[in-house]
Amino acid sequence: MRPISSQGMVQIRGVTYRIERLEPHYYSVVRLLDDVAIGTFRTLPGLRISPLACDVDLFTEIARASLRFGRTSGVMHAVPSPQAEQRELTAQRSPSTLPSNPISA
Repeated sequence: MRPISSQGMVQIRGVTYRIERLEPHYYSVVRLLDDVAIGTFRTLPGLRISPLACDVDLFTEIARASLRFGRTSGVMHAVPSPQAEQRELTAQRSPSTLPSNPISA
């Protein structure tokens, strides 16, 4: 039996799934509720999914959430902090949409 590395959890539609790394860029998804493997996906050369016990749309959502939240080795960059995103949004706003500061007399 080969060792399996848990990459973390994702929650989709109120259900939690465990992402397990089987090989580099190859993952298994297990539903925690009943500990059932619901499919596998690969991240290279592109996202390829193989659902077993759920519909394709749900499994695609799970695989994309895994990538988005950094639960796979397919993500090689740091997730930006909320402060950095806020600064970026503020920098993109036009002066007319920025909050005004009332001048007190």
